[in-house]
Amino acid sequence: MLYEIGRWLGVPASRFFEGLPGNNDTDGQLPPLPVDERIEFIASAEGRRLIEGLMQLPPRVRGRVAAVIATLGEELAFLDANRDTEAIDEPASADRKPVDTAAAD
Repeated sequence: MLYEIGRWLGVPASRFFEGLPGNNDTDGQLPPLPVDERIEFIASAEGRRLIEGLMQLPPRVRGRVAAVIATLGEELAFLDANRDTEAIDEPASADRKPVDTAAAD
């Protein structure tokens, strides 16, 4: 598990044991762990609440819920990217409906 976390963060698993007695693999030259929005979210109240809820689920269900959340994130990112592309490709006048002048008479 620590290997996977380290891989995800881009650091060796030994980084998690830095400074512990008996760990001679580190010499203090490793870069600090990266702090990004994922770690900030996990540390937030919302992130802690989500994790606590997930931890109450059975492992099999937890994995399925995690997969659904990941898929939702991918789909929303895809839709946002498409919306941005369409907004660039379409002229602003395409958003307006033509006015029916005959109905106004």
